[in-house]
Amino acid sequence: MPKWLWWVAILLSLLLVIAIALTFIDEPLRAYAEREMNSRLPAYTVLIGELDLHLMSLSLDLEDVIVRQKDHPDPPIAAVSKMHGSLQWSALLSGRFVTDLSIEHPVIHFTRPQASKELEASPVQKQSWQEMLFAMHEVQLNEVRITNGDVTYRENTTSNPLHFRELNVHAENIRNVRSAPSQYPSHLQIEMEVFDKGRFHLDGYVDFFAEPSIAVNADATLTDIPLADLLPLTAQHQVHLSQGILSAEGHVEYAPTVQQVRLKTLAVRDVKGDFVHTVKTQQKEQDTAKKVARAAEKASNHPTLLLQVDRGKIEKSEFGLVNKSTDPPYRVFMTETDIELENWSNRLSEGTAVVKLQGMLMGSGETHISGVFRPEKESPDFDMSVKILKTPVKSLNQLLRAYGGMDIASGIFSVYSEMAVRNGKVKGYLKPLFKDVKAYDPTQDQDKGLLQKIYEKTINVAAELLKNTPRKEVATKADLSGPVANPQASTWEIVVTLFQNAFFDAVLPGLEGRTRKVS
Repeated sequence: MPKWLWWVAILLSLLLVIAIALTFIDEPLRAYAEREMNSRLPAYTVLIGELDLHLMSLSLDLEDVIVRQKDHPDPPIAAVSKMHGSLQWSALLSGRFVTDLSIEHPVIHFTRPQASKELEASPVQKQSWQEMLFAMHEVQLNEVRITNGDVTYRENTTSNPLHFRELNVHAENIRNVRSAPSQYPSHLQIEMEVFDKGRFHLDGYVDFFAEPSIAVNADATLTDIPLADLLPLTAQHQVHLSQGILSAEGHVEYAPTVQQVRLKTLAVRDVKGDFVHTVKTQQKEQDTAKKVARAAEKASNHPTLLLQVDRGKIEKSEFGLVNKSTDPPYRVFMTETDIELENWSNRLSEGTAVVKLQGMLMGSGETHISGVFRPEKESPDFDMSVKILKTPVKSLNQLLRAYGGMDIASGIFSVYSEMAVRNGKVKGYLKPLFKDVKAYDPTQDQDKGLLQKIYEKTINVAAELLKNTPRKEVATKADLSGPVANPQASTWEIVVTLFQNAFFDAVLPGLEGRTRKVS
């Protein structure tokens, strides 16, 4: 036999031995990889179903990978069908380890307790996926692809899920080195379906190794996001959303030295939502209001945080306030609401914000509200004008029963108000006008007691005495001027408080015929 045939036979035999050895090495490698992952992620348990090593192509496949949080093992945090990693031959020949990684159909499922545990974890326990994949500085990830991912979040095991499907992620040039501030070496694209109907797209650059968290500088687009799916989150703050669609386009830069969210456009339509107040939630609402006030103050003075909406619009929406702490409970609402925002920002340096609202109070009272809001510094700073026209008083009967113990059979009212808040002081007025108000109606009130009928009859007589001729209107006026009771309160807290106080000081006395000033 020629000598070269011996060499070929020896080479083939060696390859055969290597191939046979590789068939037995996969399981030891799987067990080793599983141990390494668990040692690097002490707060989690990692299970690897299969491992396939492909020596000729210098690639590795992991299949059926399950990750569980030890303190909250169910449901699993992640279940990955297949992970494929491969080394680049060209980089290997130059002494560098450059790999590509693809992850197919990862299923991410976590609940609020699991997320809270992660946020509360000690620095030792916060072992990120960065540390797991990039522990060796010699290795560089050239490209990462995630295809057809599925993410589900639940407030608890019984609440409706927040569902994100068709998650596709593409990241390039992921280097496990520290970058200089405001440098984002890795390109990132994210595309996914949100709540089964909407879409989310992000395209920009990131620094995966920024501290204390990933830094991102990217354009983002939200399209047709259904707001009703957020009910498990908003209900915790007494906001009950039953419908609505959100779209937005803007730019996000989040890094240790700068945090900016600038929306070029914000569009919300067809919202139906109520703020629901009960006796049980009263303390929680007070605590939330304090937190919001502190957050607003912090945001307005934050040296690196910028929140801005260039143009925003809310269309064809309905907003209500439900108070279940009174007897009877009542709902005050605004239908056909359109709101326009222009140049809204948390910084004075970015200019003032213009807000315009129009709608129908209680479905029939034409309402116009306009305001100029300057970002809060030491206290809120704004000018506001309100006009509510020809609202049937009867539509507020539940509220009037709760606070005035009366029923209105007929009549209309209008409200005019102007106010300015600046340097901890408010200046302005609120003037409600009542026309043809009639409290006692034998048909409507036939089942009421004698004392209640006498009370409402007295209201009718008082209203007649206070009528202005020839307009035949009852007019009252509440002076809103004076120091702001709580200068640290948020803008909207002060707006609501002013109108609430004015209602009790002017609107109710006007209906009862007890006015402080007639004009």
